[in-house]
Amino acid sequence: MSGTGAEPGTLAVELGEGFADDDVSVLVDGTPVWHGDRVTTNYSVGIADVVRLPLPASGRPTVEVRVGGRSSAQRVDVAGTTGELRLRARIDPAGALTLAPASEERRF
Repeated sequence: MSGTGAEPGTLAVELGEGFADDDVSVLVDGTPVWHGDRVTTNYSVGIADVVRLPLPASGRPTVEVRVGGRSSAQRVDVAGTTGELRLRARIDPAGALTLAPASEERRF
């Protein structure tokens, strides 16, 4: 990602493995910006949905994913970011929700 002074890019929150008819919300700095009902992972591709949002122009916003009573947050540095910044949310078999930078090998 380059810092060329271009318009800010997008934030992609990948909702990955472990979602099963879940009520999901994505928040940025505590403000709800997306909500999905009955979010379910398609295991043939390992993804339930991809939420794309405009990046704030500057700062270090906190991105949070809420699933039912569970929540996971990740602070991201968007200063000078253009293009797409990707995070991935997963629910493990024990039910723990995690949100972390997405790996580069898969893009949705």
